[in-house]
Amino acid sequence: MKSLFILLSLLLAAPAASAAIPAETSVTRSAPDKKETKTVTFKTTMHCDNCVKKVTENISFIRGVKDLKVSLDENLVTITYDPARTNEELLAAAIRKLGYEAEKVEPDKA
Repeated sequence: MKSLFILLSLLLAAPAASAAIPAETSVTRSAPDKKETKTVTFKTTMHCDNCVKKVTENISFIRGVKDLKVSLDENLVTITYDPARTNEELLAAAIRKLGYEAEKVEPDKA
């Protein structure tokens, strides 16, 4: 009986888990300290919600990443990071490893 209840709970929760990812996603690990962080924006070749999910799930867990904003509408990934733990080259390489281009965008052009 208990296992039936658990199974029904999982089945009823499944549609909520597969809800569409918004066009812009943001993940923050902790409140970024402006003195210790840098921000970089990359133009990418994402084209769907699965791309956003893939980038969000993989890049947000890189050591040193403090904040991540992914915009499908603009194909931009903005990352706030601790320069003592990672750098722009490693972040761009991580995006490329996922199968997307990662061209750095200057702040005034983003």
